[in-house]
Amino acid sequence: MNKILGLFGQRRTILILVLYLLLSFLFMATNDPFILRGMRIAILQGIGWVSSAKNYLKYRQDLEEENKILRKKLLEISLANQKLQEQLLENLRLRRLLKFKEESNFSYIPATVIGIGQEQTIRSLILNVGSADGVVKNQTVVTEQGLVGKILIVEPHESVTQILMDQNSLVSVRLQKSREIGVIGWTGNLWLDLNYIPRDVVVEPGEVVLTSGLSRLYPRGIKIGIVAEVAEVEYELFKSIKVKPAVNFNNLEEVFILFVQDSLLTGKQSREQN
Repeated sequence: MNKILGLFGQRRTILILVLYLLLSFLFMATNDPFILRGMRIAILQGIGWVSSAKNYLKYRQDLEEENKILRKKLLEISLANQKLQEQLLENLRLRRLLKFKEESNFSYIPATVIGIGQEQTIRSLILNVGSADGVVKNQTVVTEQGLVGKILIVEPHESVTQILMDQNSLVSVRLQKSREIGVIGWTGNLWLDLNYIPRDVVVEPGEVVLTSGLSRLYPRGIKIGIVAEVAEVEYELFKSIKVKPAVNFNNLEEVFILFVQDSLLTGKQSREQN
């Protein structure tokens, strides 16, 4: 469109001159008034058509430019709206975390998830705090929802936390109602498996599963999840129990690292018990 208008503008003078010469030649070649009248009408119609075409092309050009400006403004507004929504959600998350911290009896190191661990045999997350911030190996990592895992690797300004949804992770837990002790593990599914609960223990869906505190690694009473399904297999001594994790590991952004006074956290003891 711009090329057409540019070409028309550049050759406009030449086209008008050629048209005038052509008309002069035609007027000189005939004296018939009817023919001259018809020529005048045709010329006027032609001039009107050219003018209309030019105006239409100019209108299309202006419309395209206006659409470009509007699309740009729409994009800017959309990006600004997305930024505001993200800030609002972040504010809500931080408010929940702050409330959780104020209501808790533990001391914490706040941390942000900055990546996924690269260890091939361990499912883990990378945090933006390390030994320079007071982080040590085996510290407990939580959110306001519940247990995330434990610190596995510590560097000066980063650390790696092994999450519950890892086949190498086993945690001693307690059922909230029956007070029965079991062990939580993960076998690659969307749920956690609660093991070693005898068949004669009454367990119902909806019961809360908490850390037992018996391992001295994880503090007592941190929420693991909720019983989702209970089944009994013939000739088996223990129930088959599926637990829905309290933490959504797919959308973790901010976590807390607990300060727990225990020699296990310093790594001085070679045996690490979950």
